[in-house]
Amino acid sequence: MKIAKFCLGKRTKCLLVCALTSIMVCGIFLVFNATKLKSRQIKVQAITQSEIDQSSALTHLSNAIQFPTVSHSNRSKNNGKAFLNFQKLLEASYPAVTTALNRYTGEDFGDAQNFSLLYQWSAGKKEETPAILLMAHYDVVAIEQTSVTAWQHPPFSGVVDDGYLWGRGTLDNKGAAIALMEACERLVKAGFQPQRDIYLSLGHDEEVGGKYGNQQIATWMRNNGIRLRMALDEGGGIYRGVPGLDQPAALIGIAEKGYLNITMKVHLNQIDAGHASIPPGETAIGILSSAITKLQQTPFPARLDGGVGRMLDYLGPEMSLLHRIAIGNPKLFGSIIENQFSNTPAGNAALRTTLVPTMIEAGFAENALPSTAAANLHLRIQPGESVESTLQFLRSTIQDDRITLQTDQTVDGRLREQPALREPSRISSDTCDSFQALHRTIKQVFPDVAVAPYFVVASTDSAHYDDPALTKDVYRFTPWKLDQAGVALIHGVNERIATKQFIQMIRFYEQLIINLAGKN
Repeated sequence: MKIAKFCLGKRTKCLLVCALTSIMVCGIFLVFNATKLKSRQIKVQAITQSEIDQSSALTHLSNAIQFPTVSHSNRSKNNGKAFLNFQKLLEASYPAVTTALNRYTGEDFGDAQNFSLLYQWSAGKKEETPAILLMAHYDVVAIEQTSVTAWQHPPFSGVVDDGYLWGRGTLDNKGAAIALMEACERLVKAGFQPQRDIYLSLGHDEEVGGKYGNQQIATWMRNNGIRLRMALDEGGGIYRGVPGLDQPAALIGIAEKGYLNITMKVHLNQIDAGHASIPPGETAIGILSSAITKLQQTPFPARLDGGVGRMLDYLGPEMSLLHRIAIGNPKLFGSIIENQFSNTPAGNAALRTTLVPTMIEAGFAENALPSTAAANLHLRIQPGESVESTLQFLRSTIQDDRITLQTDQTVDGRLREQPALREPSRISSDTCDSFQALHRTIKQVFPDVAVAPYFVVASTDSAHYDDPALTKDVYRFTPWKLDQAGVALIHGVNERIATKQFIQMIRFYEQLIINLAGKN
């Protein structure tokens, strides 16, 4: 008996030692993988804060906000006078730019109703050095009339109050357009001569797809043999709240999602319709509702190999040890990372293709059963996927022959308010000189941030330049710091920009031009 107890005790100790050894080995392996995450942050000195005439710059932005340059899909509804007056304001506010840069308008692009502007800052060299394109748009979304009284200051007032400049477009995207013009005016007056051509594009219809603005400008560039080293448009920004990261994250969009508007329609025989007092087992509305529920309960697969993965490659090394362990061992902790990001709408949108019903149409009388019912589904397609793969996923999920999916530009004979689809963009390099120049500039102006690439979930005018024959790399970044409340102001009530933020935007664009087109 004693011998048996001795043997049992010895065996237990051996098992315990083996278990502890295995845990230690696993722990060492996990920590080792975490230590392989090396910082990708460029180390540069912050630039000296140059003197900027803040009063003049804020006056120019305030004046710009006061023009209601609301864009509509039906451009006959546009207030042409407001767009032309905005253009006149630019000429009056920026005489050095107006004199030194070539200016192209809609007539140059073959469309007098195109209110977009293109400026060319010529390097004056004969060498064919690829140019750079800096973009912003000055059109804005409409104001919901029922919300006007909720604005603290009228939406087109441009009032400066409590450290903010208020009005529609301050964030999206007149603030960036005016900051870009301010930076160029300062550089021209200082005698700066770019070493490569710089183009400035100010779009007038980005909010409705850019069909008559930057799409025409991009075509004009192709026809004139212009080759772009890079294009920079709105997109990412500087945000707090990335899980595991204590400092703000400056997110540079290296790709953007595509989109797809689908009319999902149920077709029943007339015999299945009829009087509501004798309903069949299934109705058109019920079938449509079931399909929508099924789609929302079956989300598209999450992908850590996309924008979130690339973002974590840059931000992971700046996080705590526990987070580095998780990021350094994605096969083991990938599902945990996915769940953490899926807990917020923004994080979920970054992980996967998203789907949401936005409009439903059914019925013609209170006591009658319709034979048809339709819903508009709006999808944002993750780069690496396609419109066709998205449609295949929807069909395999619905599995109902009574339901059709239509992607036509028209619905029941009416032109869609927005284009029906756009494929996801290419993925631009996060290691090339252009990305490094962006990275360096951000760190020079905002030294407390961590820079990372990511995929933009919205659509921008830069999609029109997403052509390898025209542009090598396309990036999307707006130099502002916004918290969640600030992001909610975009297209929202009481849109406003902090005056200090606006001045920093000017410094960013000025330094970026120097880094991209100055003497090495």
